[in-house]
Amino acid sequence: MPEQRGHGIGFSVLNKILADAANQNLPVTIHVERFNPALRLYERLGFCLAEDKGVYILMEWKPALLEQNAHAG
Repeated sequence: MPEQRGHGIGFSVLNKILADAANQNLPVTIHVERFNPALRLYERLGFCLAEDKGVYILMEWKPALLEQNAHAG
């Protein structure tokens, strides 16, 4: 709901999800409409574009350990 935006609720919920994922070294993905205002929140939290699906985009967040392993080859 627009009147609930900007109060940190989404940030708090996502931060908990990302902390749990980091503890298990798991990625997190989310489908979001291209013009959804929450897209900025996801980008601030470190989500990156994984796939462009037209109206929707798939975004992915990876914990640091998973990122390190990917770059280690």
